[in-house]
Amino acid sequence: MDKSQYNFEEFNTLFYPKHISMIGASENSKFGSMLYLSAFKNSKWADTFYPVNPKYDKILDWKCYDSVLDIPYPVDTAYISLKIDVIPKVLKECVQKDIPWVIIFASGFSETGDEEGKQIEKELKKIIEGSNTRVIGPNCLGPYNAETGMKFSFTSPIGTPGPVSFMSQSGGHLTQLVDIGVKRDLRFRYGVSFGNQIDLNCLDFLKHFHHDPGTKVIAAYLESFGSADGHDFFNELKETTKKKPVIIWKGGYTSDGSRAAFSHTGAIASDFKLWEAMIKQTGATLVKDNEEFWNTIKTFEILFPKYIPKGRRAGIITPGGGNSVNMTDLFADNNLEVPHLSKESQEKLAEILPKENVNVKNPIDLGAYGFVVDVFIKCIKIVVKDPNIDIIVIPLWPHHLFNYVFKRMIKIQKGTSKPFLFCLPSIADSFELAKKFNLARKILNKNRQLYFLSLRDAANSMALFCDYIDYLKSRNIQIQTD
Repeated sequence: MDKSQYNFEEFNTLFYPKHISMIGASENSKFGSMLYLSAFKNSKWADTFYPVNPKYDKILDWKCYDSVLDIPYPVDTAYISLKIDVIPKVLKECVQKDIPWVIIFASGFSETGDEEGKQIEKELKKIIEGSNTRVIGPNCLGPYNAETGMKFSFTSPIGTPGPVSFMSQSGGHLTQLVDIGVKRDLRFRYGVSFGNQIDLNCLDFLKHFHHDPGTKVIAAYLESFGSADGHDFFNELKETTKKKPVIIWKGGYTSDGSRAAFSHTGAIASDFKLWEAMIKQTGATLVKDNEEFWNTIKTFEILFPKYIPKGRRAGIITPGGGNSVNMTDLFADNNLEVPHLSKESQEKLAEILPKENVNVKNPIDLGAYGFVVDVFIKCIKIVVKDPNIDIIVIPLWPHHLFNYVFKRMIKIQKGTSKPFLFCLPSIADSFELAKKFNLARKILNKNRQLYFLSLRDAANSMALFCDYIDYLKSRNIQIQTD
């Protein structure tokens, strides 16, 4: 593989391995990469999986080889899980066998701050110079493919494949992301955990996801640029966001967090203000924690590019004056607007609602009538058609958590191009409410509805989405719809 020239088809083979070798495989180890060794037995690679360990003749009934060079078949992907001092020798054998992709699972390199680890990293880079072999890692879990079932850990289920591709310096974050994806119906395509990024890096994967027609949203957890040049990453990011959103969770944005990031992946401290400036200039989306990351991914995945708001004007429809005030504050605090409805809409609402204890202007406080489903539905239909409203926000109460209620609301949502946000009541303090929500969640996920368990998360996620749309509009960039 010519490392100086990007080739989409060649690079894409990383996510579609045919022959996999695990160097350092052992039945006795209960840690690290061995945790999912047995799962290969029930995978599509059961007959093309080759363990390498000179201590064994067989591992889990597979023939075990002394060296990767002894495998009588071509190998396109090799995982290395060994002590770091023997990895250079093994990597040389991988280069000799012309293996294109090598994932170094082992840790103990530059992230420790130890001089020996740093020197071995330099040696590994020297070994692959001029070869067809590319290294992912070290200190990583490697590639993920939701379509084929290839992933970091076979212990967590694969969710429904979708348009989100991601990259991460943290294997733990990405394992958690895959798990959260199943629970919250985040739909992934490709992913990669690349640890210390001594060879393949965030720039390589940004470029690949940019050119991948099946990727509609890109997400990244980064602590540093790794071996990538920061200016090159900036330029590629600027080009990518013209076509698809890029969400970046920057780990180590505080001084203490930066110190932790160095111990984690060897990330060199960088000024967070520079990252903020890069994000602002390129139109990417910056988040700071896991919940914000997950919520933002879900928001962009469901809304982009089908549901594009014309502006930042939200229509809030809910029972309860206090709740409507809270929502208005939260949305306004996130630079979203809650304008008055048109006179025509107000008059239509006034025909349905009583004069007392309601508000027909916006936020629309339905009072006790908000618990009458027919009234709630009629009011939503009026607000959806209002020309002053770009975004529909529906905070719900426990009384609304029934499938028949959601089916009627979803029918309205399907008939508009305006973003719909369901804000559900907190289920953390009620086991019964959690069980009730579990039934409703199935219909929401099946119909690809955007919902939040926190009003603050709803406001923040929608604001970030509007920021991206505003960026595109400010530069006259046409949004490419499906």
